[in-house]
Amino acid sequence: MKLDKSSNALVIVGGWNRHIFTQDWIKRYLFPGEQEEFTIDMMVAQGFNAQFVSPRILSKEVEILFQENRLNFNPVENKNENFDRIQQLALQLTDYLPHTPVTAYGVNFLFTENEVNGDLINLIRPKDLERIEQFGGSLTSEQYTRYLVLNARNLNITIRIEDEKVTFDLNFHFNIRNLVGFKAGISETSILELKEEAIQFITQIYSLELEGENE
Repeated sequence: MKLDKSSNALVIVGGWNRHIFTQDWIKRYLFPGEQEEFTIDMMVAQGFNAQFVSPRILSKEVEILFQENRLNFNPVENKNENFDRIQQLALQLTDYLPHTPVTAYGVNFLFTENEVNGDLINLIRPKDLERIEQFGGSLTSEQYTRYLVLNARNLNITIRIEDEKVTFDLNFHFNIRNLVGFKAGISETSILELKEEAIQFITQIYSLELEGENE
């Protein structure tokens, strides 16, 4: 099983003003170090509309993408230091833009298993599929969602089975009223702590091991 770096490790939902994030502002408040380089470009939605042009900030460690009411942070590589950097940048934004209205944040991890055996499939699949097939139904795709409370936290899991591959999309969801709530929550339980909890959940429930783990 591998951790897919394409997932958004941290998402903060709220009324982010993308016009604030100019080259000068980003340099001054997010990357003030003289030796830390970053680029900023504009992502254009299909069917060009200036209203939906979103800035993307890319450093050697982190990608930050603004999508309507979502601020997405993604590690360039799955290194623990990059997850720490994401958390540091998010806390910097909390300090510099404290009045931004926000409603929730999520910490996400996407795991992929390419060597699927029958035991894993049987563990994941619901037992009604056999009866559905007997009734004449034909399975064309598989996606299963679980909504859990784990360690007093909301954990949403989406499992997809496709050919010989299974993906586990884990989302730790937190409702907040303001960025003070975000700062308190992410400081109490860090991204790396949630990453470790996600790994333990997958390994213990589905008997899978994480490959290529970076320290």
